[in-house]
Amino acid sequence: MEFSGDDDFYNGGSFYTNSTDLGRLCSISFQVDVYCPPRKRTRISAPFHFGEAEVEQNKQPSIDVLPDECLVEIFKRISGGKERSSCACVSKHWLMLLTSIRKGEYESSKVVKENVGSNSGDVEMILSEEDDGYLTRCLEGKKATDMRLAAVAVGTSGHGGLGKLSIRGSSSSRGVTNFGLSAVARGCPSLKVLSLWNVPRVGDEGLCEIAKECHLLEKLDLCQCPHLSNKGLIAIAANCPNLTALSIQSCPKIGNEGLQA
Repeated sequence: MEFSGDDDFYNGGSFYTNSTDLGRLCSISFQVDVYCPPRKRTRISAPFHFGEAEVEQNKQPSIDVLPDECLVEIFKRISGGKERSSCACVSKHWLMLLTSIRKGEYESSKVVKENVGSNSGDVEMILSEEDDGYLTRCLEGKKATDMRLAAVAVGTSGHGGLGKLSIRGSSSSRGVTNFGLSAVARGCPSLKVLSLWNVPRVGDEGLCEIAKECHLLEKLDLCQCPHLSNKGLIAIAANCPNLTALSIQSCPKIGNEGLQA
């Protein structure tokens, strides 16, 4: 065996006089010294706190931090109806923002108006895309909700527009309200036929919004709408000159004043 070091033996005790080194060399008998390796210290895990600057750097950019005003301006610049429908599928929040935009406020609608006044050849091409025919939608029972109406308003805008809407048997707790009808009015100015059957939560506010935006309305059918009154009917008469058919059943707040208008 080969070794190097001091050949002298010391009687008892430790080679180390420092108290911190006593764990390394200890005596088990009068003339025998044994070396004991130091034990590993117990690792204590503690949370590591980053500085605010480092946290800010690690944050990923997100479109969700934009205010609603910026999102609305971005949505107005989306050209196609399919693209707007895809945005509406992202979240309910985005759907609500899209329904707050009137169809004429989109940049694509403004471009169409400019082209109509500038070039007759372009007019025919644009009109052929817009005049593919109006769509018909019917919502009944549990399917008749504000969210579904908002989706209809956004989805039909890129497919010729909504021409006929029928709402039947809306729920009294989660059914269609003035908000849903207002969303249709803003997104579907091409609406020509509207039927409201047993829609207890819709009032004059929603009908006035229809009158304000849907000037092409030709037929209105109201049945079992207890919150509709003469005010909503007068607004329809004043803003919808193409109205030729009117049917009213079981609407107790509508009287002679509204019918005469």
